[in-house]
Amino acid sequence: MSQIRTARHDIGSLVQSMSEDVARRIDARTGASSDERGTTEGQRPNVNHPVVAAAARVAESLEGKPKGAAPAAPPSPAAGAAPASAAAAVSTPAGAAAAPDRVVKTVEECADLAARVLEAKLKRAPDAEELANELQFSTCDPEWASTIPDYLDYFGVDGKKKPIPYVRYKSLDDFVLPTLPANATVALVGDWGTGTVDARRILEQVARHRPDVLIHLGDIYYSGTPDECQRYFLDVVDEVFDRRSRPIPVYTLTGNHDMYCGGVGYYGLLPKLNPSPPFSAAQAQGASYFALRSTDGAWQLLAMDTSLHDHDPFAGDKDVTYLDPDEEAWHIDKVRRFTAQGGRTVLLSHHQLFSALEAIGDYRSRPADQQAINPRLFATFQKLQQAGDVAAWFWGHEHKLGIYQPWRGLAKGRCIGHGAIPTFRVDDPYKILDGLGADRPQPVADPADPSLPLQPAADDQVYAHGFAILQLDDRDRSATASYYQETSDQAMWVERL
Repeated sequence: MSQIRTARHDIGSLVQSMSEDVARRIDARTGASSDERGTTEGQRPNVNHPVVAAAARVAESLEGKPKGAAPAAPPSPAAGAAPASAAAAVSTPAGAAAAPDRVVKTVEECADLAARVLEAKLKRAPDAEELANELQFSTCDPEWASTIPDYLDYFGVDGKKKPIPYVRYKSLDDFVLPTLPANATVALVGDWGTGTVDARRILEQVARHRPDVLIHLGDIYYSGTPDECQRYFLDVVDEVFDRRSRPIPVYTLTGNHDMYCGGVGYYGLLPKLNPSPPFSAAQAQGASYFALRSTDGAWQLLAMDTSLHDHDPFAGDKDVTYLDPDEEAWHIDKVRRFTAQGGRTVLLSHHQLFSALEAIGDYRSRPADQQAINPRLFATFQKLQQAGDVAAWFWGHEHKLGIYQPWRGLAKGRCIGHGAIPTFRVDDPYKILDGLGADRPQPVADPADPSLPLQPAADDQVYAHGFAILQLDDRDRSATASYYQETSDQAMWVERL
């Protein structure tokens, strides 16, 4: 089982990313072996490492709290995490100077204090320097303080936030890639960029289908730093697919985690995905949205950037994301023109259009008929529907498999966010969200297997990871979508689009 715990809190995710850098620096300085670190040689530091475990607990404590709120009392350690006493032994250097009025005793307090320093610096809060001094002169390992400037640099000097390098089209024909081969096999995986053993295993299973193209629906954890994008996404993809020998084009959407460090890792990754040579210039991903089309005009995979407006560490928790208005116009144009030519469209995004299993913003404050849906993305979907043929919409964000019956005009809404983040059975993740009325999307149940959507993984503590394969048929404009999980090479669900 992957020893990685994520939290959907932006500052918490940044601190989790930072904790890995701190852990590596401490281990390199002290010469700690993999056994002493509680992790596996060659793999990313995980929650068996006391520094990473502490950051995970701090990040989890921030969830559900207003931005800027101090963490609550530390929650119980994550499964496999080292106790605070062992963490303190790793993080407290001999002879460190004590803070004048507060001695930090555990690595969890260090992670907590680092989180408050980072947020105060980003917000340019009056107590930022006071907190920074407290961290510097505490018994925390000095690597915490020395790593913070690297993360501040993602946002600009002294917390002045840099704009996300979002790429705007100059022509409506920009970012249209008519490079899908005839009758293409397309692999779809969501929330996969963890760099864990489970992530590699899933991608090896995907590779056995010999897809013509791989599309990731977003989220490279914890916060899409350049190092994470390289180590936990591109390096793994290149190695598993042996892309030097067989150059398979790879595309990735923006997830909210990809934007938590200002998008610098994600946008720096794009030119590295399909470089020329060996790929053609037409296969390059030039923006966070694109239209990937069959060479004969049968199918269009239309990728949307739903994370541009779900990135701000200081945005309200009640907000729901939306497409940039200019980009929305670009997508409407793509559907209208492609449908007029006889083609069909599949929509791709990171965020969900609707869900019966997870809250979309402050759902209880909305009218009953909007509680299970993102009303802003639904308004976009209605425009796309009016423009032409939308066969299906695949998304991630929720770390689950959600196969839904037709709802609100969408024939096939599919969540495939179960790529590599562990979803624990004890959390009952497939329970219908409390408070939703009868007017809500209905998950499909397999008549031959009522336990759909997912089976437990081998260790019986988490649900299995998985992915989807689209087999396009250009001749009759049809497609087959097959869903797989790590426990079997046989498809668990097959449908026609």
